[in-house]
Parts: sequence; C-alpha cells; structure tokens
Amino acid sequence: PVPALLAVLDSMAYAKLNTLHWHLTDSQSFPLESRRNPGLWAAAWSDSERYSAGDVREVVRHAGRLGIRVIPEVDMPGHA
Repeated sequence: PVPALLAVLDSMAYAKLNTLHWHLTDSQSFPLESRRNPGLWAAAWSDSERYSAGDVREVVRHAGRLGIRVIPEVDMPGHA
C-alpha cells in the first residue's frame, strides 16, 4: 500500500490539495505497528496491509516534500 499512498500524495500535490487525513485504523483492522503493543497489528486484514513505523515515516516525509500535511487518525479496534 505504501507505493499507492505515495502516488496519491503526488496526485494531491498536482491538484494543489495540502492535507491528507489518513485513517490508519478502522473498527475491524489495526494495521499500524506499535512498539508498546506489538501484537496489535496482527489484527490487520493481511500482512501486505500493514504499516511499519518506517512506512509511516516515508509517507510523512514524502508528503512534507510536497507541502502536504498528514493528519493521522488512530482508533482502537472495536470502538463505537
């Protein structure tokens, strides 16, 4: 998914959009790597749909180079 996100950011810059509201998690999946709770990302839909800390840094860095602000949204699994 990271290459797809980088392409989305490139498209956003082309369209002069400057904010990515990134829904990192949803009520069914927690694909974000956690240092405190490493087992959380076992709840991701699949291994290919996980974001490591390095992936997140790469996306944020690329967005920054394009003048795009990233606003992460992280919910807990099963939230209402």
